[in-house]
Amino acid sequence: MVNLLKTSKSFIMVLAIFGIVFMAACQQNESSSKEAVAKNQDDIDQEQLSFTDSMEREVILEKRPEKIVVLSPEMLKMIYDLGGEAVGRMSTSAIPIPEEAQDLPELGTVNQINTEQLVALSPDLVIGSPNFHANLEGIMESSNIPFALLQMRSFDDVKEVALLIGEILDKEDIASQKIKEAEEEISNLQNKLPQDDHPSVVVLNVTAKSVSVQRANTTAIEIGDLLHVENIGKDMQANPDSQTSAPYSLETIVEKQPDYVLLTIHGSVDAGKEKIKEDLEANPAWNSLKAVQEGNVHIIPSEKYLSNPGFDYADTMKHMAEIVYPEVFHNE
Repeated sequence: MVNLLKTSKSFIMVLAIFGIVFMAACQQNESSSKEAVAKNQDDIDQEQLSFTDSMEREVILEKRPEKIVVLSPEMLKMIYDLGGEAVGRMSTSAIPIPEEAQDLPELGTVNQINTEQLVALSPDLVIGSPNFHANLEGIMESSNIPFALLQMRSFDDVKEVALLIGEILDKEDIASQKIKEAEEEISNLQNKLPQDDHPSVVVLNVTAKSVSVQRANTTAIEIGDLLHVENIGKDMQANPDSQTSAPYSLETIVEKQPDYVLLTIHGSVDAGKEKIKEDLEANPAWNSLKAVQEGNVHIIPSEKYLSNPGFDYADTMKHMAEIVYPEVFHNE
């Protein structure tokens, strides 16, 4: 009986020792697993990322960027919409800046960037616009700063750029969700459009010194296309230095007789309005336009149309829809 008791005690002690060793091994394996996961995440964060920008240039990032400088308003908005942030930005008076980016260092206007201040920020990625910043490529390359030229002219561009920025910021899920929401909002608006009504529109660019007609590849024209609006400027001969616009010809506009005239003012609003009075309203032929006679001439807000609205496409669409389809959208 004593021997049996001793044997039982010995057996229990062996089991206890085995249990302690087993638990220690499990804890060590769990700790090793956590360390492996953390190491894998570090590897992902340090993983090289390469992509092609809007100018077909290859951009290589040695690691996920932490100090991004943004030189175009629509890209700045995109980054903050996706939960990212920047360390420097361009300045602009006509287009709103995200509240979180208000206090960032300003590096000059969109078309006049202070490169010394930019380089001094030691960014690990600079995002600019092909229209304004292609000339910075040499400086960025000599300073060993990754430089991407990105552009959004259509909603398809918005989706493509959003997914790219989402990947750069590690915010792919947010980008995909926001794209889905924007697509649904656009579809809901388009489902309300009259099937047999396609109003005609001319969109004019107005600055303190000039007036031109928008032809293609602008935010206003893209929005009009999504609203099934006829753009009378599309067949006009392009300016030599820009395929997006045509020289202003009141004679051609009178001949086409658009249902609506939309005016986008670039720069000073007061100077733009003075230009409208001097070059448009002062011409007797202006009053022969049906749109003028029926009160269908509208100055559309720069903050909605001079920069791509990104995920807010539906909001800008609704603004134009209320103008060109008042019987459907005006009271919504």
